[in-house]
Amino acid sequence: MSTTGEYFKSRVLITGGTAGIGLATAKRLLLDGHQVFICGRSAEKLAAAQTELAGMDVASSIEGTVCDVRDSDAVSRMVDQAASVMGGLDALVNNAGVGRIADVEAMSVEYWRDMIDINLNGVFYCCKAAIPYLKSSPKGNIINIGSRAGRYAFPGGTAYNATKFGLQGFSEALFLDLSKYGIGVSLVAPGAVATGFAGVEDEDWHLQPDDIAKVIGDLLRNDQRANVNWIEIRPGLRDLR
Repeated sequence: MSTTGEYFKSRVLITGGTAGIGLATAKRLLLDGHQVFICGRSAEKLAAAQTELAGMDVASSIEGTVCDVRDSDAVSRMVDQAASVMGGLDALVNNAGVGRIADVEAMSVEYWRDMIDINLNGVFYCCKAAIPYLKSSPKGNIINIGSRAGRYAFPGGTAYNATKFGLQGFSEALFLDLSKYGIGVSLVAPGAVATGFAGVEDEDWHLQPDDIAKVIGDLLRNDQRANVNWIEIRPGLRDLR
């Protein structure tokens, strides 16, 4: 699918689309002319996000649903709903994720399981449910939102690093599985983003959600012959360890 001239307008499902990077991505993609379906765990946050997106000049409304990506059955229903509403599915943005910073001795079993279930199992469930639709798309794409923590460990990151290192490997192997169908797979790995994620206080040198959303929008413009496997985004105002 060539990007010369008028580029392909995708039907995009964004998980964790009610705030932060997910909401910024929904705005960017709507402005670019794509169709967007969002999901989140909170009905209240979903309604607020839909209201905010509906106020944009490019769209009077936006479809979405409540979904906990830890529940594989709920994910299957959500993906089916998104494809039904949009008349198909061309791209999946796996953005839903959680993070907690704690030494391994202080990390509870519940926190560990929660991060594995959302950051890894949830991505698998979403991909598994979306692939049949993406195979029917003229330009299928999966974009996984990882982290620089997927390559660089930090103190207190045993669980979070484990999930993001795992997502890196999953994404690279997934590309090899799906390349025969012409489905692109990309991993976007930002450094610190000003979203209050994992309880980290925002600082003026942090990346902004819009920075990540722009990269995702650019990925959807790419020709399918050029798969971008990994994009690392570092704050430009200050180095990170």
